[in-house]
Amino acid sequence: MQDNPRHSELGKRDKKYKPTERRESEEADLYTEQQESEETELYSEQQESEETELYSEQQESEEEGPNPEPPGGSEESEQQPVKRKNKHVFWIGIIALVLTSYGLFFDRDKIEFVDSQTGIGMAAGTTLANFDSDVDMEPRNFTVKMKEGKTTSRMLIWDFAAEDGDIVTVKVDGNIIAENVGLLRKPAAIDIPVPSVVEIVGVKDGVGGITYGVKFPGEIANHTYFNVAPEGSANVYTITGP
Repeated sequence: MQDNPRHSELGKRDKKYKPTERRESEEADLYTEQQESEETELYSEQQESEETELYSEQQESEEEGPNPEPPGGSEESEQQPVKRKNKHVFWIGIIALVLTSYGLFFDRDKIEFVDSQTGIGMAAGTTLANFDSDVDMEPRNFTVKMKEGKTTSRMLIWDFAAEDGDIVTVKVDGNIIAENVGLLRKPAAIDIPVPSVVEIVGVKDGVGGITYGVKFPGEIANHTYFNVAPEGSANVYTITGP
């Protein structure tokens, strides 16, 4: 049986074209793989570039610090803390003034006037007036009770108004123990026995009257006495025990 020439020709064609189709398929696959590889590499490069840029921006932001101020805004930002600080100082001053006023006028157990010439808890050297002419007082005598066990004390004496040349002499039990004492705002200390009678004699009036304050540390009542002494006359302080 002879082969059909047509079939033989078709078979040869099939054999002839099959290697060509295979090559085309392989080339297509290779091209696809290359395309995918190139796209993958390109995507990876883009990702790496974006991550690098983002990291660089974060680093620069951290180094520059948060919320950089726009040009011209630094003066306002500097003025705001100054204003807040000034407000704090203002209110601290107001509070201090209120507390001081409360201590002076409402804490009556520590500092007060018993009368116009006697104070409680006032320090030696306390000033009541700037000029002797502003003082409206009368010469007075006082009794001073000392704490138990006191046999000696000190008398502190000063000018509670102007330092204008007032001079006094101090006697104890009729004897002069300090003569011609010039009165200053800084207290002078004179030792005295307990009990005793102390006289402060006016010697010289500077201007407007001889004004003085006197205090006896160790007194039970802790009084401060404010007095005036006309020239040639004396104020008497009777110092006793409890």
